[in-house]
Amino acid sequence: MRRLVLGLALVVAASPAVRAQTETADLLDQAQALYERLEIEQAVPLLRQIVSPNWPHEITTAQRVQAYTYLGASLALTGVRDSALLYFRAAIERDPFTDLDTQRFTPAQLGLFRQARRLAFAVAARPVAAARIDPRTERATFIVVSTHPASFRVELRSVDEPTTIVLFHDVNDGQREVPWNGLLSDGHLAPPGRYALAVVGRSQLLGRSDSMRVYFTVAHATPPLEDTLPELAPAQLLPERLQVSAGREDFFKSLAVAVGAVVASSVAANGDLGRRGRAPAMSATSPPMSKRTTGGVPPGRPQMRASRTAMPRTLPRPCWSSCRRPGWAREPG
Repeated sequence: MRRLVLGLALVVAASPAVRAQTETADLLDQAQALYERLEIEQAVPLLRQIVSPNWPHEITTAQRVQAYTYLGASLALTGVRDSALLYFRAAIERDPFTDLDTQRFTPAQLGLFRQARRLAFAVAARPVAAARIDPRTERATFIVVSTHPASFRVELRSVDEPTTIVLFHDVNDGQREVPWNGLLSDGHLAPPGRYALAVVGRSQLLGRSDSMRVYFTVAHATPPLEDTLPELAPAQLLPERLQVSAGREDFFKSLAVAVGAVVASSVAANGDLGRRGRAPAMSATSPPMSKRTTGGVPPGRPQMRASRTAMPRTLPRPCWSSCRRPGWAREPG
């Protein structure tokens, strides 16, 4: 219920503006019909009423430009050239894309309009229309204009990054289409984001400058990924080559190999112990204490002797000259 009330409030609030634009459009259509019937005296007051500051209803830029254009054409037919040039200039300055159809207007009117274009300088760019392009084969097209010959520069500027792409830089007169392949100056694809189409011009006739910017958004379109795969039909599957009993046979073969490995390792371990016999023994004996010892150890100290089964029973006689200590004396014999 709350959404419905808000919607009704918006409709009621917007109704006066829509009604005002409708009244302006109705009066403009009436003045244009009078002009087509060459009833210039009745058309001019209606057109001046529309562009008057005292006009009580809302008027769009396109409606104002159209009223200025028909005012200039009407006054050109009546021979009021200065006023005609004034209204033509007003229409061109508000919309540099304004032009006269050569099939509907007289050569005198077209001559005055061209003169007005040389007296008024302005540059413009049309709003960028939504489009989907392939940078490999297609191009995006920007439509720009200058009212008369001027040094013209068209460039793209990224709003988020300091990136500038110069699309056109030369002398221009009138309307021009500027293509763009969607790439940066270094050849890489333009990243997604907000861009500004900047148009800057300097008149070669009046020495004045003018500029304009149009903003648009660049996005990358990628094909959606499939979240699920379709089921395969039986005809798309290969025939089975392994039988159910093959797994059982492989299991018993593996079990037999494992048992054989365990038995072989046990037999090998027992045979190794039988060949070795008993482990080497270490013994420590303490000979009786005497004044003279065979191993050259001083009396009063125990002697440790290590023997193995494979060691010789006799030991070499020690050298007393190298083992003698102070305070000891060798006994004769």
